Amino acid sequence: MTTHPTRLFDSLTDIHRRPAPFAAYTAEMLWDDDHISEQMLAHHLDPDSAPASRPHGFIERSADWIARRFDLAQGARVADLGCGPGLYAARFAAAGARVVGLDFSEAMIDAATRR
Repeated sequence: MTTHPTRLFDSLTDIHRRPAPFAAYTAEMLWDDDHISEQMLAHHLDPDSAPASRPHGFIERSADWIARRFDLAQGARVADLGCGPGLYAARFAAAGARVVGLDFSEAMIDAATRR
């Protein structure tokens, strides 16, 4: 049985179409909404809160391991993608690395810059 190329293309396109609840991209609303970003930031900065970040003890151990594993000594250059409030970036900078953080949320970038 031979499948017509146009029908095959349409079938493949349908397979990759997101179902209605997931069709809209709403990340801008999540990261740019003042109330939501304020709550996310509060959770990130709370050392005992796990919903938005890992516990700070885990972050400290992870950052130490990353710094040792990748020799993030004085002058190393690091890009922290999805840096949030800079919980890792601040630790790398304290070790002497030159860090650039990128994040969707302006509130998170502001918090990271302050750190």
